[in-house]
Amino acid sequence: MPGWHMGAPYKVLHTPGMTISPPVSTGKDRVFRLLEAYRERGDRRAMERIFTLHGGMLRRLAGRYAAASGEPYEDLLQVAHLGLIKAINGYKGESGAQFGSYAYATIDGELRHYFRDTELVRKPRWARSLYAKLKEANLRLTAKLGRPPLIEELAEEVNVAPEGVLELMKLFLETDVVSLDGGEGSADLSAIRSIRHESFTLPVEDRIQLEQSLESLTELQRRIVHLFFYEDLSQTEIGGMLGLSQRKVSRALASALKALRGLYGADGGSVECPG
Repeated sequence: MPGWHMGAPYKVLHTPGMTISPPVSTGKDRVFRLLEAYRERGDRRAMERIFTLHGGMLRRLAGRYAAASGEPYEDLLQVAHLGLIKAINGYKGESGAQFGSYAYATIDGELRHYFRDTELVRKPRWARSLYAKLKEANLRLTAKLGRPPLIEELAEEVNVAPEGVLELMKLFLETDVVSLDGGEGSADLSAIRSIRHESFTLPVEDRIQLEQSLESLTELQRRIVHLFFYEDLSQTEIGGMLGLSQRKVSRALASALKALRGLYGADGGSVECPG
């Protein structure tokens, strides 16, 4: 009756009376010998061999976190290397866990620890920059209005759609590390978009007509429209650049877009005044 030979690293069918010699070496045995050589004799070649054997794991983990966070892959690969060194020094064979599993958990933990320290998990550079603008805008508007600003007021100030502001706040105000698998509760980065993407989604021929219509505006109006929609600056930033108050910029922008709607035609609803 067939049975299982449990001593091999894989399942092997055998029959009674059949003699099966144990394998000369297994992957686990090899890693144990390398660990022993490095720990007991300081064999650097053994250490290098361990890194070679686990190189794929290092690259996969570093790549996964790099893709999720926007952080440089090479930086995260160095963190992963430190995690493997920690695993080599901390592994206890008597625990029963295979070194590969122990190393994976240790490297993953080191990467997560790095991101917890730097608060970069799932926060691309562009989102961090935009969030910094959002915080500054919140302080400005609170001082100006004498109350916390509404989401719509913040959205207009930083030139981002209201739902984008909500997602941005969700992304940065979460206290737990967001799952890299995008589980429930993760912020929708695609929703964090500029108002200009809403207003200037036009066919090519309409864009040409719109560009021609811009020539009818005053020089100041053209400059403000360009800075707001094409340079993605807030009204306050434009005012600082041009030496104008935010209210003056807002009025100039509104009058420019009103003029464009008139020139563009009654059905040119795509060109709207933000806010």
